[in-house]
Amino acid sequence: MRILLINPPGKTSFISPPLGLMYLAASLRTAGHQPLILDYLLEKFDKDSLFKTINQGVELIGITAVSPLIKNALYLADLIKKNFPQKTIILGGPHPTLLPKETLKKARGVDYIIKGEGEKKLNLFIQYLEGKKSKEDLDGVVFRDKNKIIDLPQKGFIENLDELPFPARDLVPLKQYSPHLESRSKPATTLITSRGCPFHCIYCSKPAFGNQFRARSPENILKEMKLLKETRGIKELIFYDDSFTLDRKRIIKLCELLLAKNLDIKWKCETRVNLVDEELLLTMKKAGCYRIGYGIESGNQKILNILKKGITIEEIKKAVKMTKKAGIEILGYFMLGIPGETEKEIKETINFAKGLNIDFAQFSIATAYPGTELYQIAQSQEKIPNNWETGSYALTGQKNIISLCELDSSALQKYLKTAYRSFYFRPAYIRQKIKNINSFSDVSYYLKGLKSLIKI
Repeated sequence: MRILLINPPGKTSFISPPLGLMYLAASLRTAGHQPLILDYLLEKFDKDSLFKTINQGVELIGITAVSPLIKNALYLADLIKKNFPQKTIILGGPHPTLLPKETLKKARGVDYIIKGEGEKKLNLFIQYLEGKKSKEDLDGVVFRDKNKIIDLPQKGFIENLDELPFPARDLVPLKQYSPHLESRSKPATTLITSRGCPFHCIYCSKPAFGNQFRARSPENILKEMKLLKETRGIKELIFYDDSFTLDRKRIIKLCELLLAKNLDIKWKCETRVNLVDEELLLTMKKAGCYRIGYGIESGNQKILNILKKGITIEEIKKAVKMTKKAGIEILGYFMLGIPGETEKEIKETINFAKGLNIDFAQFSIATAYPGTELYQIAQSQEKIPNNWETGSYALTGQKNIISLCELDSSALQKYLKTAYRSFYFRPAYIRQKIKNINSFSDVSYYLKGLKSLIKI
């Protein structure tokens, strides 16, 4: 079967290879299907070109959707259904996984929703379309039956991630994503080595991967890294795991393998401040890690407790100190506008970020996405947005955000600008960055960041 997988168009400054779609495509190939990928976050949407592609024997169309892009995903489904009523259209991704019935009610162009991890479920669903399986065999599928919406439960998660084929990166113009990625070396790309997160931060949803941590083996990760370097010329990798160092022994083993194979490739990752130690950080540095992103969020312990971060101010300071000592750069993530947060506490967070002596900071305004405890809090306050495109994340802040704290949205936007400008335009910070310039690529990297900051 010829299957078209689509990432819908939208406005975002965070364009990266669509790992989810590439994993789906790879699994479809193993079952003998012919997948195609169209990523309209990277390329300009063109209706005529889309229709031409569909006319080239496409039988099934799958569209993915995160909450900020759900409106565009549904528009795309309606457009395709209107012009190709005989084609089957499925919708997947975080938003429909979390709000399946609500989404299907609005999505007249969508025939089915597939919830959660789709690699095995999609192949099973195709067998149903081919008459080889019954509806009772389906896993996590939502569909209409006359005037009812049937929501079949998910049967579980993929336990052994090593059994999944590597993402079908050949189906996208991989190197065209590299300029959009924040990396020191080009070409760069993304990689994920685990799924699921056991922590309970109130702003984070786990629609596809759940609470159970499942990880690829160090040998399997090394194989993919080696393949990317040798066949694609990749010089840097960005790990997209929620908590990269959750399994300490696994990362130590991966680093040892990288050193033993002398795989000269730079990489960065994200983790929690309470999941690192000196030995681990030094080993990661030797194996090519040059930056770690920490979810710090707030400089006030009361707010950290409200967020259910499970970390302390002292743990933050300790992790920063150890990471700097290991010679690894630090990116700190911070959030403003948390329920119960006062203006004084927002100022505390901004000052805390500046005082930590970290290399980079990313600030965002708390947004209540479906599937989160924050969403439940917003519901109780009648603060759920009618338009998910109004969400705010870092440099892509929108004007019509909904404030979840005592400040109004305009005040929050001002503090977001203040946070960025006061952090990055400090004379001491600027002097330090100029001192650290070692190459033309460093100059290019900082100029790109400066351009983004000026737009705020």
